[in-house]
Amino acid sequence: MFNHKRIVIQRFSILVALSFFISSSAFAVESGVFSDRSLIDTPDFSVKPLAPINANLPTSHVDWSYLDAITVNSSRQLCPNSGSTVCFKMLAEQAYADNHFYPQWQNLVQRREFELQLKSVVDTGMVAGLKERLDELYTLDKRNDQRAYDLLATDSYFVYRTYLNTIQRNRTTLFTLDPVNFSVPPSSFGAQHYFPMTMDKLSLTRPTNIPFEQSMSVIETLQQLPPHSLTNSDLKGLIRKGDAIVAGKDLAKVLFDLNDMTEAEYAFITQMPTITNSGTMLEAIKRFQRRNGLADDGVIGVATTAQLVMPYTDIARRVALNIQRFRNINVIDNQPHIWVNIPDYMLKIFDQGNVIFESKVIVGRTNRPTNLFSSAINTMVVNPTWNVPETIKRKDVIPKVKHSRDYLTAHNMRILNSWRDRTEIPADQIDWSSVNPKTFPYEFQQGPGPSNSLGRVKFLMPNDYSIYLHDTPARGLFNRSKRDLSSGCVRVEKAYDLANFIIDFQKRKNIEPFNAMLKDGDLDTVRLSQRLGVDFVYLTAWVDENNTLQMREDIYGYDSPQKEAIDSQFISMKNYRR
Repeated sequence: MFNHKRIVIQRFSILVALSFFISSSAFAVESGVFSDRSLIDTPDFSVKPLAPINANLPTSHVDWSYLDAITVNSSRQLCPNSGSTVCFKMLAEQAYADNHFYPQWQNLVQRREFELQLKSVVDTGMVAGLKERLDELYTLDKRNDQRAYDLLATDSYFVYRTYLNTIQRNRTTLFTLDPVNFSVPPSSFGAQHYFPMTMDKLSLTRPTNIPFEQSMSVIETLQQLPPHSLTNSDLKGLIRKGDAIVAGKDLAKVLFDLNDMTEAEYAFITQMPTITNSGTMLEAIKRFQRRNGLADDGVIGVATTAQLVMPYTDIARRVALNIQRFRNINVIDNQPHIWVNIPDYMLKIFDQGNVIFESKVIVGRTNRPTNLFSSAINTMVVNPTWNVPETIKRKDVIPKVKHSRDYLTAHNMRILNSWRDRTEIPADQIDWSSVNPKTFPYEFQQGPGPSNSLGRVKFLMPNDYSIYLHDTPARGLFNRSKRDLSSGCVRVEKAYDLANFIIDFQKRKNIEPFNAMLKDGDLDTVRLSQRLGVDFVYLTAWVDENNTLQMREDIYGYDSPQKEAIDSQFISMKNYRR
């Protein structure tokens, strides 16, 4: 995204080339960590030593007085109930005892990697006190206080692992943005599981599925940019092609800062007496719109304005937040799997990390969101009927039937006694004027055919929400850039291509070709022996393979704390794949 000349070089990358490894013994001798006073002190018999964690440990303890060099304020917020300067004192002492009281963080590259991972959490703003803790580590590093740094880094690693365990157990935290509380450590914690520290162990906690270092570089650059002054009132109304832009210079500065306009273009634009939405400015706006998943028509409307006026610090926070969301998405490397990214309105099939198939999709509208969960397609139905869901029955079908008695015939629908007893109920036997949609006892089913709301094929998967992928006869809706239009299920533009992919994926000769099933018009149910994993995800900011920042509208409001609690069913993140 950003021109390398304007990238602020980060403190964690300055020494990244120093990839030498100092063994613990060499470090102990050559750096003088144990030369004067070691991380342990032989206990003074006039002072009662700390009780050993178990009977097999030596009668020595970690000397925490090294931390007296600075005031560790971070623990007051991170772990107010710890009763200690640090959060996980006993676990840290166990880690040092298991390592024969040698330092854990003598490898410089290892330290930088840990700081980088910790900063990725700090930048979300979700963990109170973690920024202060990272600043304390930076201070000790700057002072070259290796003993104190080692002690605080070890405790900080337990804090980090507690955070990772928390979001793994409760992934909804990443969508409600509830503060993460570290007051009670997990009972499953064991120092021996995490230490002695190595780069291999740190690599296991590095966020996956994204270019991590590039993403952190973008965050750092955004954080270093001076705040812009562009507001909604500066871009009020609809600014069409050729229109004058009152706040043209402020807009140009934002486009320049975000690399949608070159330095030469910015200098040229800002010299103009009147800036209009044309030429260089128009093309820069289109580039911005493409990066934000908007219609790239150059017209500045409500959606484009909302993305343009976003503060740089908020963009940085959203990138950091989405890094954490990426780390909690299921990773399947041994076979193809599907991601449906709801804010991106796209379905992609990944195989060995590469995109091998993609299609536009239509997702649930704001008042009927598509749920976030994991599952696997186990059934494909060609020429399906549509069993109208309860919500659509009450809110859509019954009101339309009450308005026009021809609605059912026009939409090839029939009324059934129930889903178990599928006896058809004649529509003319019902007094529609007295029907209450909330108490209507019957069900609606739409027959197969080209006008069926599910189109000609649907893809079923286990879940509690009646969510599935399907075709649609309303092809024109895919031309829209904003496609949150459904009642929860996901409509797939290239549904036929997806069907052929799934059939080929089965590698079974006894499955009739998809086109043949389509042509005969009969309902065909294909049970899949090779299931295809599906993850419904919510990602609004990421750095792509070209090092370009991609942003998407936060259509469900999951990126910022909400006044009203988000309904937990929509962000349950359950896994039905097993």
